[in-house]
Amino acid sequence: MQLLLRFLRRGPVSPRVHGMLDYLLAAALIAVPLAVDFHDDTATVLMLVLGGAATLLAIGTNWSTGIIRILPPVVHGVADIAATIVLIIAPFVLGFTDETVATVLYVVIGAGGLGATLLTRFESDLMPAAHIARQQPAA
Repeated sequence: MQLLLRFLRRGPVSPRVHGMLDYLLAAALIAVPLAVDFHDDTATVLMLVLGGAATLLAIGTNWSTGIIRILPPVVHGVADIAATIVLIIAPFVLGFTDETVATVLYVVIGAGGLGATLLTRFESDLMPAAHIARQQPAA
């Protein structure tokens, strides 16, 4: 576990860039099953659920693009890894591989998300309050 935590803090992609990509991913996960008829209710519902979860992760992570800022970035990273693996394997495990469009979209979105996750530096990019106070000029 310690190795995973160290790995998640070393990527070249900044928390700010990853945070912006999170909102795009969440929007895509919600929009795609509404715009494309998967012909499979499981594929549709799962992608909508994952889109909702991605939205919650995006707004709840403690970095500059988060809104509520309660989740540590490393927890976000672990959740991203799990969600993207679910996207990649879902068509095969849940049996909707005969739906080519759904399968391709699941695997492509999952692989892209996993790649972005593995390249991200999962640390907060917010300045601690004490550091901000030191930077303020004395009144």
